[in-house]
Amino acid sequence: MFKSVIKLATLLFLVTFSLSYAQSTVRTGEMIISASPGEIMEADAMSFNSIIGKDAIIEWEVYVPEDYDPTNPPGIMVFAGAPQNVRAPFGWMSVMKDKNLIWVAARKSGNAATFVQKELLALMSVPLIEKKYKIDAKRVYISGVGRVSSVVTMDNPDIFNGAIFTDGDLWSKNPEYKINSILNKRFVFITGHQGGAANVHSTRYSYNKFKDAGLKNLKLITISPIMRYDRRRFLEAIDYLDG
Repeated sequence: MFKSVIKLATLLFLVTFSLSYAQSTVRTGEMIISASPGEIMEADAMSFNSIIGKDAIIEWEVYVPEDYDPTNPPGIMVFAGAPQNVRAPFGWMSVMKDKNLIWVAARKSGNAATFVQKELLALMSVPLIEKKYKIDAKRVYISGVGRVSSVVTMDNPDIFNGAIFTDGDLWSKNPEYKINSILNKRFVFITGHQGGAANVHSTRYSYNKFKDAGLKNLKLITISPIMRYDRRRFLEAIDYLDG
């Protein structure tokens, strides 16, 4: 009896130690992750070789909450269309931690990249993270450059469950036949803080077009031009995506 108790206690210790060690070896905080399309998409990378070479090394800026726990898996927030070096606005990473989300943004996906390259970089961000961390697939979101994030979302409704759109004409590249695939998704439109009156008009126009097309889960956030798209507004948008 005594030996059985010792064996059980030893087994429980080893299991607990193994889980603690595995979790402690997972990287958290801010980091740069480098990978090629071939490493991320494996054989499927050849299908996109003319867009981004399968062996090209790409860098992603990533933030994983320090309290990452695979038993309470985080979601993902992809930032699309980022410039060479991505610096999220002050306070945004604390929102990622508070809301249990992993932030991921591919470098060199700004103006120097073609539209299809931006789409592919945003799309690859998800399997990049899934290969390294346990993820809540119901909380995979996208933000960043509005036209890129809107097209990626509507072309891949099986991956993205919601989006934050932050600028301009988000409708023209999204034909109405795609609408049925995103009727149950959640979208936040941010406007007013940059781009002037033209940007406000085009964002409101896109919001109304999505609404008229039958989408119910929409939120429009208008920020005064003298205010910033700050932590509070970012948190408000994510709260809406989470429902």
